[in-house]
Amino acid sequence: MNYTQIAISAVEALIQNGPMIVADIKALLAPIKERRAPTDAEWTFAERQLDAANAAIKAD
Repeated sequence: MNYTQIAISAVEALIQNGPMIVADIKALLAPIKERRAPTDAEWTFAERQLDAANAAIKAD
């Protein structure tokens, strides 16, 4: 899965999860909007958000 797919999946899942949406979306979309590769920290954040979203979906 590439970074864009991770970001899109995470954003879709985040839409269902409340008040942290805006901050998470900004963080996930920053490298895309800036037309640069994500940093290691951004990759880690994206993967962590996707893992959390998947866990939330599985828990439902």
